[in-house]
Amino acid sequence: MNKRIQKYLAVLLMTLVASQVFAQTSITGVVKDEINGETIPGATVIVKGTTNGTVTDLDGRYTLNISDAAEAVIISFVGYEVMELPINGRSVIDASLAVSMTELTEVVVIGYGTQSKKVVTGAIASVSAKQIESTPILRVEQALQGRTAGVQVTNLSGQPGDAPTVRIRGAGTTGDANPIYVVDGMVVGGIDYLNPGDIESMDVLKDAASAAIYGARAANGVVLITTKSGVKGQMNVTYSGYYGIQNAAKKIDMLNAEEYRMMQNEGARNGGLDEPFDLAQLPAHDTDWQEEMFTKNAPISNHQIQISGGSEKSSFTTSISAFSQQGIIGGEKSQFDRYTARFNSRQQVTSWLDFGNNLAYTRKTTRGISSNTSFGGAYSSALNIDPLTPVTEQDPDILSQSPYSSEPVLYADNGFPYGISTNVGSEIVNPLALIDNQHGEWNEDKLVGGVFAEFQPIKGLKIRTAYSIDLAIGINSNFTPIFYLNGSQGNLERTSVTKEAQRWFNWQWDNTITYSKKLGDHNFAVLVGTSAQERTYENIGGSKDKAPLLDYDHVYIDQAQDTVANAWGGATEDALSSYFGRVTYDFKDRYSFTAILRRDGSSKFGDNNKYGYFPSLGVAWVLSDEAFMQSLGPINLLKFRASWGINGNESIPRFRYASPMNYTRGYTLGSGYTVGASPAYAANADIQWEESNQIDLAIDFGLLDNRLTGTVDVYNKTTNKLLYNPAIQPHAGIGAPYQNVGSVENKGIEMSLNFRNAAGELSYSIGANATYNKNTMTKIDGTGNANIPGASWAVAGPVTNTIEGEPISYFYGYKTDGIFQSNAEVFQHIGPGGEPLQSQAVPGDVRFVDLNNDGVIDDKDRTNIGNPTPDWTFGLNGSLDFKGIDFSFLFTGSLGNDIFAGQQRRDLRYTNMPTDMLDRWTPENPSTSTPRFTWTDTNNNNRVSDLYIEDGSYLRLKNIQLGYTLPNSILDRIGANTWRFYVSAENVITLTNYSGADPEIGAISAFDIAIDRGVYPQARTFRVGTSITF
Repeated sequence: MNKRIQKYLAVLLMTLVASQVFAQTSITGVVKDEINGETIPGATVIVKGTTNGTVTDLDGRYTLNISDAAEAVIISFVGYEVMELPINGRSVIDASLAVSMTELTEVVVIGYGTQSKKVVTGAIASVSAKQIESTPILRVEQALQGRTAGVQVTNLSGQPGDAPTVRIRGAGTTGDANPIYVVDGMVVGGIDYLNPGDIESMDVLKDAASAAIYGARAANGVVLITTKSGVKGQMNVTYSGYYGIQNAAKKIDMLNAEEYRMMQNEGARNGGLDEPFDLAQLPAHDTDWQEEMFTKNAPISNHQIQISGGSEKSSFTTSISAFSQQGIIGGEKSQFDRYTARFNSRQQVTSWLDFGNNLAYTRKTTRGISSNTSFGGAYSSALNIDPLTPVTEQDPDILSQSPYSSEPVLYADNGFPYGISTNVGSEIVNPLALIDNQHGEWNEDKLVGGVFAEFQPIKGLKIRTAYSIDLAIGINSNFTPIFYLNGSQGNLERTSVTKEAQRWFNWQWDNTITYSKKLGDHNFAVLVGTSAQERTYENIGGSKDKAPLLDYDHVYIDQAQDTVANAWGGATEDALSSYFGRVTYDFKDRYSFTAILRRDGSSKFGDNNKYGYFPSLGVAWVLSDEAFMQSLGPINLLKFRASWGINGNESIPRFRYASPMNYTRGYTLGSGYTVGASPAYAANADIQWEESNQIDLAIDFGLLDNRLTGTVDVYNKTTNKLLYNPAIQPHAGIGAPYQNVGSVENKGIEMSLNFRNAAGELSYSIGANATYNKNTMTKIDGTGNANIPGASWAVAGPVTNTIEGEPISYFYGYKTDGIFQSNAEVFQHIGPGGEPLQSQAVPGDVRFVDLNNDGVIDDKDRTNIGNPTPDWTFGLNGSLDFKGIDFSFLFTGSLGNDIFAGQQRRDLRYTNMPTDMLDRWTPENPSTSTPRFTWTDTNNNNRVSDLYIEDGSYLRLKNIQLGYTLPNSILDRIGANTWRFYVSAENVITLTNYSGADPEIGAISAFDIAIDRGVYPQARTFRVGTSITF
């Protein structure tokens, strides 16, 4: 032991001696942007006249050891003026770099490369890592919300794990309208596996000219995501994390027990029936179902550790993260967990060869409850069940009776069975019992990774090859116990267990050659490349009854005791083979030109149209660089852009060009029914891509030393050759072939404006963007008579429709013209022949419009009663920094969109109602738009009409954040580079006229948009977090 101590002491003594012999002075500092005060990561700091230097970390800080002879440091970064600062014995040297006025230097990702924003000819919007980190987000898509003009991001619901709806310049198809996502060069199937903290930048290719490099898949836009890489010459270890609580932001005011009983009695009287309640007897219960259902202070947390670093010839970054979110409805029954690990690296082998990798692993677990459905949704049940039913039934007399005494009712944690309503119809059940009876879970393991090599045999020539994979394996588990919810909803005979395994595997191999050359003031770059991708999917599943009631979360098929088991499975695959090229040219960064051509071949199409060609052209002119503009002082940048291009959409079902067999059809022969096989639909060998043809005209400008910058884009995007499957008479015995006959147009304007400034130690910025988009279905089948029925609500059938000349999926119903005030008004409401249009109506009923004036109120009078697509979407963001204190906010919103308010089941007699119903029509309250309440609705007041349509416009304070970064004097003592603390809140305030819980309702499909059947609302969240870097 003594010898070991002696060795330690010797090593310590040698270390101390060496530190004295090689003692050097250490200087530190922070490098910032002179205009907005934002820190600049990656800036070079070097001792003048030497090679001794370093680069700033992710927070713009640096530490550099210098000799006593050092006189000055030189600080530089691309796009900024080089700054030389004397040392003069100082240990802290901060720098504020001025933006270079000779070029617009921001670099954007353009697909298979990068380009200076000044010479970009297309419409590209960018979001940086700093912007992503300034607003805690649950999913990566949310980073685009309110920050990028032309990109509409709408949360589908507040359920953990749900993907938002993303539309770039409107919905350009009646099929899959989502953009494609390219992560580190690979086109991936969804981005829910990504940890937002791993992202360096997001670039959105909005116009056809910039997106054409992705050809057949780019019709709906392209989102390029670049993950973080290490910085040469430094090592950083960063921990970041937060913990928060979530609560319901709004509850809908519903009738209490007294009001409910009073209203039901009135409904019975108006229908000529006996009153069901004795109002003199006090109700036994008065349940606030929303209060009981919403989880209080549902937790949300995220933790991440990131290590990055590098040397002169290599760099790397690695991270691990853990994210968990419980829902405000159902708690653990509605939960999303994500665990990620990432390793990115790059190594310079020789002066002409680099190689690297991007590797990410994600484990996801999702538990969800039914949402936004008219049947079986927890929230819709909470809004419709009567307040007289208790959460749990504890009355001994009632418990001794059926069904509590005879049926397998569900029990709550307090030991009592959940209450069963004796008032509402069988479609409405106790929402807490419904949640408790959910026993499903999805587990997915996903691996996305790639390797690449870059060769530079001569100056200006780069050859790159990259191979990537996207592998996901998911297990869906579900257990159905024996249960009884009411007389119509239950499983009384046997339990069952279901398991299904699904596997996705995509590989992609890209090969590119890029040659760039500068000849005087002329800059050329040529890119040619090939890409091959194959996508496969397979599934296998089984189910079996009579599973033991042991542990709902750990039940397996082999435990089930039934002798009969069910099994199923299948597989699909498709492939894409592509060739592409791009030529860019600019003269003095003043005149720019871009041309792209891509050829794609897809296995989704037959031999007649297997290949498609997708060209684009773009030009730009930086007018402010002209000599005659130099005298215009406040104008620093004035740039005009114009582009045209064609993109494709191959996101269609497979084998539409062929006639696959349907093995479930049958026919009646004599007294028997025989199952056989027949073609599912007729073949169409000429089926081909949907094509998006787009023109974009734009102005970019910068004023006041580029403190004020902005962009205005005007676009017209027409998608042709939309797939359409026309209706055909049933006796044909076969479905009609799919055809490329439809067209849809989106045209609009995008505007963004940003201002940044600094005054002493105060720096601030504010940004705003707005987009106007008009969507029109210009052609379905060319006859002008075709229509595409859309989504349904309750038992009312389709409530959306699509015809030529109207937007996709407009709300479809009857127009109303007020309330009948008297019988005289009823009989004065007549058709062209003098006959009463609504002979069954009485005072207090709705007056419907005979739109086609044929003397009958029927389906032919249904028309456009609302548009779920906003006219305008907008965002407003700002930030402020002062002496380590930072503050930021983000507003998002929409204007001109409607919502179908279908969360109340008005077609059912006994359901509860919002308190707005207290303002219904009565003889004493005739001045209202709400009709009378009656059990016998002979006038069908509740048919789908404009009474269900509400203004869905809103302005929401999406995020507000206050942070504090410790000063260097404290950081130096603890050995940290930076340490920040913050508090934030999400969905703080929402200004809207919509009466529902949440006006932000995304699209389930192209034809199911903004229909509120009881959508799971977004939570109001409060968080505390920290980030520390060593």
